[in-house]
Parts: sequence; C-alpha cells; structure tokens
Amino acid sequence: MTLSRLRCVFFAPFAAILLLTSGFTATAANRVTFPKDFKKMVMYGDYRRGTGGELAYALKETIDIAKAGQPLPPGTRLVLEIYDNGALTSYFVMEKGVDWGLEVDEEKRTGDWHFQQFGVNGEVNRTSIAERCEACHQGQESNDFMFTRGRMEAYLP
Repeated sequence: MTLSRLRCVFFAPFAAILLLTSGFTATAANRVTFPKDFKKMVMYGDYRRGTGGELAYALKETIDIAKAGQPLPPGTRLVLEIYDNGALTSYFVMEKGVDWGLEVDEEKRTGDWHFQQFGVNGEVNRTSIAERCEACHQGQESNDFMFTRGRMEAYLP
C-alpha cells in the first residue's frame, strides 16, 4: 500500500467523525424542474392585486384529484405565474416527490414538496427564495402544505 493511500485510509474515519460532531448538516438538493407540460395546465386561481399578483396553474388531472378529496401524488407540479406592474416576471413551481421531505431538516419540512423559482424563460433562477416558501408553507400542513387547495377543489372550468 502506498503512503498516500495509507494516509487516506487512516485519516478518513477521523474526517467523518469531525464532520458528524461539528454540527454540519447536509442541505437537500432542490429537485424541482419546470413542467414540460405547462401549456396543458389550467389556471385555477387568480390572486392579482393592483398591478401585481399571481396566477395558479395545475394539470386538469391534478385538479380532479383535489376535487375528489384525495392527496396529490408524487410527481405533482403546481405553478404560480408572478406578475409585477402587469408584466410576467417569474414562475414559482412546487413539486412533490417520493420521500423528498426526508432530505430536508425536520423543522424545515413541507411534506415531500420542494420549491423553485424560474425566470420567464423557464430557466432556474439561482436567486430563488425556496427557503422562504418552505417557511411559509409549513403552516399549511392540514392542506398538504398548499395555500391554494381550496381554490383547486372549488374550480369550475
């Protein structure tokens, strides 16, 4: 065994112990993607205020599941179009995955939902405020961490 390999084998357990005892916590990767089927989504909520606001979108199948009183399944994406001064400025997407909540510290968990902001071109906006989304949505646990579930259930085409 070479000296460098011997050092790696010897020091690796100490590095692991140092990380574990240092209070280091892993941050979950944000898995949200912009929906390729966005053009098929229907607007189920209009939250405009003055020259700004949001329009909420989901697939018809998602709305039907909500109207039936069923939990939204993994793979669900919800989209908010964000407007400022009458112009589309960005999109916010909520996406639910299998066990995604396990990747987030318990005090920040919003079920299995992740959040991401996208520019008007559908590209990830690295200055997103997903942490603020999590903090706000935590109070909606009884509604599957959604603010718009009631609008979805009341939607009429």
